[in-house]
Amino acid sequence: MDTYGRILVVVYTWRNHTIRIISARKALKRERRQYGG
Repeated sequence: MDTYGRILVVVYTWRNHTIRIISARKALKRERRQYGG
């Protein structure tokens, strides 16, 4: 969830003990329903 309360889908990888974000986008309606938070 971002600072505005939006649910995000984030793709990331671990690299050298660091999290590297590959992409992030606003969740689709179906993904928001699955989240249920």
